[in-house]
Amino acid sequence: MDKVFTQALIDCEAFADLLDQEQQALIDRNMSDLEMLLNAKTPLVDALTRHDHAIRAWCSQIGVSPGENLEKHISASGTPELVGNYSAFREALQRCQAANLRNARLVRHNQQATGHLLDLLRNQGESSQSVYDRQGIASRSGTPRNLTKV
Repeated sequence: MDKVFTQALIDCEAFADLLDQEQQALIDRNMSDLEMLLNAKTPLVDALTRHDHAIRAWCSQIGVSPGENLEKHISASGTPELVGNYSAFREALQRCQAANLRNARLVRHNQQATGHLLDLLRNQGESSQSVYDRQGIASRSGTPRNLTKV
């Protein structure tokens, strides 16, 4: 099982590195890099899924549920290499989770900003509710206003 955790750690760290690169591509709004990163992440997601299945199968064989019980079982095993690999793997998983959440927030923020800009361009945003029409004589509500009441 130690080999599974070792390979899972390597794949998880590679995935975390891609998530860090994804963050920069999101900040830069570089769509070609984002597409390349998405293609690079796919095989790692598949590998991590296989590792998850192997770990769950092993847990089922030894009668331990994944999570705290597995951590206690590994700690009690007395195998320092297994304990170290499992601990490093868990830390890498937490790093991936944090990076994934960070990137999801960036995506949501970019979507909201883009949506707001589109609303402004369409004259539909909150900040444009009292904007005059093309002739400069009426607000969106249709109530005529003269320019001195702006």
